[in-house]
Amino acid sequence: MSGKWFDRRFDLGLAPHSAREIFDRLRTAPDRLAATVEGLPVEQLTRRRDGKWSIQENAGHLYDLESLWDKRLDDYARGAETLHPADLENRKTHEANHNARPISEILDAFRSARAAIMEKLIRLTPAELSRTALHPRLQQPMTVVDLAYFVAEHDDHHLAAIRELRSLH
Repeated sequence: MSGKWFDRRFDLGLAPHSAREIFDRLRTAPDRLAATVEGLPVEQLTRRRDGKWSIQENAGHLYDLESLWDKRLDDYARGAETLHPADLENRKTHEANHNARPISEILDAFRSARAAIMEKLIRLTPAELSRTALHPRLQQPMTVVDLAYFVAEHDDHHLAAIRELRSLH
């Protein structure tokens, strides 16, 4: 299923002029997610396969990580040398019980959280977009634009997983 996220490697060092296209991917992620789950019955949304997250849990995970991205933007703003670490066990998602919530609630929460992050991003100057900090897991310096790319790739990774689960119906 769409490969393991933690096995991915990233070519970083993206320039500020790359931001517009990446920001478009970030901004449209909630709509793309909504379109991918539209019309699916609850049973299909919440079905786990082989012990892996359901469609709805993948969607909830995207929302769960918005607070991490937001903290990382704050890290750049305050000049931190290293970005906030992710919880590599994904406890927040495992404990959230996303399958017990209506999908509309997850979609609305993701849309709202992403809109708040986009508001922060679009106000940044080219100099601010070029700030760097160390990504704790990758052990690579990452600009704000690199982080945006990383998040867009993460969104697409889970959207691909959802499409794959949808096709298994």
